[in-house]
Amino acid sequence: MKKPRILLIDDDKNTANGLRKILLQDGYDTSCAYTGNEAISLIDTEHFDIVITDMKLPDISGFSIIEKVKKKDPDIPVIMITAFSSLQTAIDAMKKGADDYLTKPVNIEELELMLKKIREKQLLILQNRELRQQLDDKYGFSGFIGNTPEMQLIFKTITEIAPTAASVLIYGETGTGKELVAHAIHHNSDRNNKPFIALHCASLSEGVLESELFGHEKGAFTGAVNQRRGRFELADSGTLFLDEIGELNSHVQVKLLRVLETGCFERVGGEETLESNVRIIAATNKDLEEEIREGRFREDLYYRLNVINLELPPLRDRREDIGLLTDSFLVKYAAKNKKDIKGFSLQCTRLLINYDWPGNVRELENAVERAVVMARNEFIEPGNLPSNISQSLKKAKKDTFRIPSGTTMKEIEKKVILDALHTTDGSKSKAAKILGISTRKIEYKIKEWSIEE
Repeated sequence: MKKPRILLIDDDKNTANGLRKILLQDGYDTSCAYTGNEAISLIDTEHFDIVITDMKLPDISGFSIIEKVKKKDPDIPVIMITAFSSLQTAIDAMKKGADDYLTKPVNIEELELMLKKIREKQLLILQNRELRQQLDDKYGFSGFIGNTPEMQLIFKTITEIAPTAASVLIYGETGTGKELVAHAIHHNSDRNNKPFIALHCASLSEGVLESELFGHEKGAFTGAVNQRRGRFELADSGTLFLDEIGELNSHVQVKLLRVLETGCFERVGGEETLESNVRIIAATNKDLEEEIREGRFREDLYYRLNVINLELPPLRDRREDIGLLTDSFLVKYAAKNKKDIKGFSLQCTRLLINYDWPGNVRELENAVERAVVMARNEFIEPGNLPSNISQSLKKAKKDTFRIPSGTTMKEIEKKVILDALHTTDGSKSKAAKILGISTRKIEYKIKEWSIEE
């Protein structure tokens, strides 16, 4: 793996060279600049993964360095070094875009820990970006977003199973993206130039469902005025996605099992045996093992379908992804509706994070689209959201604070502060008193998160 590049800026050559030696030993490709203008010249011509700069330089201030770095690439972390007496200056620097700060004399262990955390975050972002790019390029799958470990595992599993011919069973509540996953699997398989055919089983009666799957002959039943091909014929050599597979009745289950075992079937009312080579991807929001115990689903069909299974987590179990999703949907629908909207108000953000989203990602997307359409200002307010969401906190009961697995300290900090502000009806001074921190700290965090008060 390529060594991370660090630009170290300090007019004290002894300090700079001493730190550079330590960082080189730690595996960082480190360059030094002893003036601000020298640093800016290097920033213009070379790429650095991390910038460490002294606040006071002989020609320009550290603020100018921050501005230059962030203008080139906002994702490059900047660590500010300042004298202890200039602590407020360091805080001001963070407001201007610095990611962290150290006081002089520099504590080497503290710096090494800070760099380690920065690299871990950068690698996570890079891995997520690469996985999502694979999905975008290979699957046309740009709408599926998630940074949680559960979602990262799903992305990885999709890339592994897509090239195979195995049947896949996808579990997940309504709105979690089961059909998106099915599309992703199909588009990276060797069947990607063949049809992808979907059938939603829950909305069809027994007779109609059988005809939709296997087709029918002319005169097979009242209203069958022409021969019709079913989904198995239409999907031949491609992929057939059966949503809500748990809704199939026993008669259709038997016929589906036969196709999976032999590849053969007959149209309704027909005698000719047809063959179809399809990959089956099924999805359900039911517990099929419980359905088997209750005698409503065939065990042999279950094992035919459940060669590989994926379970999509509900949105309430990955709340840390809500910000990513809302930002993505905001950009999408603001552009679609030609509206200049910068973000969500503080109260609106609290609503979105705390709402349980029974309709999952689909409900969230619909809510953001509505909010964009209804918004009259540059920030979305609670009144722009559907009423069941905008009123949800008033109806919610006080609950225990839960931290999902994989939640970062920054995400925990954000939730704690937002919850405290909710409890105090937006009073920063009261929230600060509850949390034992300064009001200025809360104000700074609100600005950092780009939330309108």
